[in-house]
Amino acid sequence: MIDHATPVAPSDTRFGPDRTNFLTSHRAQSVGAREFSKLAESLVALAKRAAAGSASEPPITRLSPDRCIVQLGPVALTVAHIRTGNDVPPGGQLLAIIWNGTIAPRGDHVPERSARHVPPPPVSVWEESLVVSAAAETSWHWHPNGVDSTGYTSPELAERCIIQLQSAFETALRENPDPAPLS
Repeated sequence: MIDHATPVAPSDTRFGPDRTNFLTSHRAQSVGAREFSKLAESLVALAKRAAAGSASEPPITRLSPDRCIVQLGPVALTVAHIRTGNDVPPGGQLLAIIWNGTIAPRGDHVPERSARHVPPPPVSVWEESLVVSAAAETSWHWHPNGVDSTGYTSPELAERCIIQLQSAFETALRENPDPAPLS
């Protein structure tokens, strides 16, 4: 008689042995959504604190389930959780970009009334792509440059991104101390 064994899927060594088991589960999708929300909330809170500390206008924020935009004066931060159809790498990728320019414009456009001022297109000044590692909900980390690099919790990553945003903000103010108001 031949014994029948339960098939065991081989682990995908590209992502580490523990990484694929949890991250490919349905539970990881809800954890990923919570972690992204935690990241976005931390980004907004830290950006408000940074604006208050530099005596500038409060940041403009736009939030959606997989995107966060923080416009701080003449610079902006966009963070997007990018998922592919088959989620390779598991958990998708997180893309964080600092822009010099306006991403989240103010005001409504009323085409019948007047011509709209179109600001110059934004230019990327810093970009980082991160992947996820997690063997369980409590071990969720975002890693730049693959899972072999240092990982960050969502609040730690928010601090890292806001430091980059503040640096870009200070550089933009030095280069143009009297910026035109956002339209």
